[in-house]
Formats: sequence, structure tokens, C-alpha cells
Amino acid sequence: MIPIVDIEVDPRFPAKLAMGMPDAEDVDEEGYGFFRGVWAMGEVSYQEAVNMVDEERRFVDLVDQVSRTHSDFEAFAKALEMTEHEYLPAEYKAQNPDSNLVRVIDESAEDIPPLDGLELGVAGLSYALTSIGCFTAASCRSHYSDHSWSERPVVFFAAERSTVHWLTPLVSQSGCGFGDGSGHGERLLIIEAPSITNLMDLARRIVQLVRRQQPIKGPAGP
Repeated sequence: MIPIVDIEVDPRFPAKLAMGMPDAEDVDEEGYGFFRGVWAMGEVSYQEAVNMVDEERRFVDLVDQVSRTHSDFEAFAKALEMTEHEYLPAEYKAQNPDSNLVRVIDESAEDIPPLDGLELGVAGLSYALTSIGCFTAASCRSHYSDHSWSERPVVFFAAERSTVHWLTPLVSQSGCGFGDGSGHGERLLIIEAPSITNLMDLARRIVQLVRRQQPIKGPAGP
């Protein structure tokens, strides 16, 4: 059961917000903005974005299939993201030793974490945005706990005005919205949604449109 948050989003082009890429001197290996535990992603190719979008969809489907409650989803998602069985619901591994989810955790435990250490539901969009020239600063799928730093799924990013203009219809079609992220860093925007399914749909729409329309030619913003 994928969590859904009861929020309203605004998909309109955020014309009154400052846009543009962060200054190079303000970005280092720990990323940009007032966040903790983040890092600069660097360049992402189109194919890397497609692969991440597909992999994330597979993992979310695995977690969704075994989740009956939002609490279940949080436990299974964290176990997969951290590649640690201890986060699984009690007795799950003992009762389901051959499940696909347990197998993925086992296969990833000695290797790079699934989704390169990003969270389920925001990894694909982070990669898709980066692949079209945006700078992704932070993301959160929103957690079913008292310790979530975001009450709804979000990706903080910076982009040129023309790129945001190009993104706007896709944001609307996927049920996402824009927000002002400048409180966490100059010129940062937010893409937010009631559910990670909306963010994953947006990521899919981005890579599909790029495939049909390369190179991206966003119209000049007002």
C-alpha cells in the first residue's frame, strides 16, 4: 500500500519564483543548500535516467505487493533502501525466505545500495531531472513516522527558466506541483506530490518525452 498524503498541489508555472542554476562556488561534493546527508549527483546520462526510472518502478512494485498498511510500506521500503533485514516486519523473512524482496536485499547487501542510496519514489525523478540539466539538491519520499523531514514526497532542484517551462505540462499531467524551495537554498524550487506514484509518473513522462524530442527545446519563459 503506497502512502498518499492529503495535500493540494499547484502545477502552474512558478513565474514569480527565482530560477537558475546555483553558482559553482556554492556547490561541493556535499551538494548545495541547507540540507544534511546529501551529495552532488554530477552528470546523469539519458540512459542512466531510464535505467533508474525502470529499476525504481520494479522495487516499488515489490514493496507495494507485500504491504498491507502504510506502516508496512515504510518498513519494507526502509529495509530495501538500507539493505538491512532488521527493518523488515517481524517474522517476515522467516516466513518468506524465498520472497523476491528478501532476495533483492540479500543481493544488494555486499554491493552498492539499491537506487544509489536514494529513496524509493524520488530516485527516478532525481535522475530524470538531472539528465535534462537540472541540479537536484535533496529529496524525500516522506516517511510514515515522526521523523520525516518532509510531510509530502518532494524533490528540491534548481533549473533554468526555460527548463521549468518545458517541465510544467508534465508536472500538471502527473498530478504534481511546484513549490518555493528558496528557504533551503537560493533559486531552489520544489516538485511535490500527494504520493510517490505521482513523482514516478513525472519521471517516466520526462524520459519518454526526451526520447521523442531530443534535444530538449524548452520555450523561453515569460
